[in-house]
Amino acid sequence: MDEVLRLAAALGLVGSLAGIGVTARFAVRRLVSRHRGARIDDLAERLGLPAGTPSIIYVWSERCAQCVQLQEPALARLAKERGIYVRKLHPREAPEVVRRFSILTVPSTIVVDRERRVRAVNLGFADAEALAAQLA
Repeated sequence: MDEVLRLAAALGLVGSLAGIGVTARFAVRRLVSRHRGARIDDLAERLGLPAGTPSIIYVWSERCAQCVQLQEPALARLAKERGIYVRKLHPREAPEVVRRFSILTVPSTIVVDRERRVRAVNLGFADAEALAAQLA
């Protein structure tokens, strides 16, 4: 009987944690999707994003292994193959970007089209194909 109660308690805990995870993921998606389509002319000027050129604002940290080993090569490939401008920012360098786009982790990327509209905000690693698709 004790084993049945323990199993029921464990299953209840797992179910609760799964529910919290789904809720948190949904909340983060809503948070970052609210920026889609927004013009960022003011920020683009301050960050030196070239007018008429698709850009990616890349938030990184020197202690982030994914940043150095995965995200930077993907961004370098996009810059070379598609002429996309990449603006690399440390969170301490631009706290207004972190606040404005609810950046919760590094690497993060903010994909900006030619008209300086936000196409996507990616929290965590985004490969070159995903980033290119977000600009298409």
